[in-house]
Amino acid sequence: MSASRQLRRNDPPSWDDGWTLQLDDQSLRGVLWSRRGLVEAHRRAASAGSIAFDHWSAAVEAVWWAVALDDVLNSLLDGRYRPARATERDGQTVVGLRWLRHQHAHRIIVTGQGGPKQDFIGPSGGPPFYISPANRWLPRSDMSVADRKRDPISEEAYDVCVAGHPLESPIAESIKWFDLVLAASGVHPNRRVDGGDPTIL
Repeated sequence: MSASRQLRRNDPPSWDDGWTLQLDDQSLRGVLWSRRGLVEAHRRAASAGSIAFDHWSAAVEAVWWAVALDDVLNSLLDGRYRPARATERDGQTVVGLRWLRHQHAHRIIVTGQGGPKQDFIGPSGGPPFYISPANRWLPRSDMSVADRKRDPISEEAYDVCVAGHPLESPIAESIKWFDLVLAASGVHPNRRVDGGDPTIL
């Protein structure tokens, strides 16, 4: 990666060559609404409580938003996006999420798992209640992916950054990555772009 395309984590973050993203209003809204969709899906996953389907389905939606945002930033950032992503742990998490999204796109599979519920006895005289260990992304060895073309880089990113982690953790890391990239590109990640009437697309 050339020094002129390196992402710096100064305050605020920037590209070494001072490059910024220039977008028309519609494109900017698409980028920021994708980020907002990702954040909202992450919030729903993190607050799903004990309903496994709600937890997993919100997390899967977040994975789709993350990959959509990854695609659009790669297309907009003038060849600098992938080299920067390859050098950052949070960026590699996005690569792992891409591998996971491919499993959701090409196969119908539940990609998360939780441990068995265990009795937990409350205060004396109270009824027992249950604690379920955090739902986590499956290891690759528990998914049948033999039909797919191998992608060692994405597989390693999945193994290291996603597999075995609680469902919402890699999603939170992807949000940190996207926010770093957007801020470095001169776009405030939380900028509101709803227009005059938020009820109308």
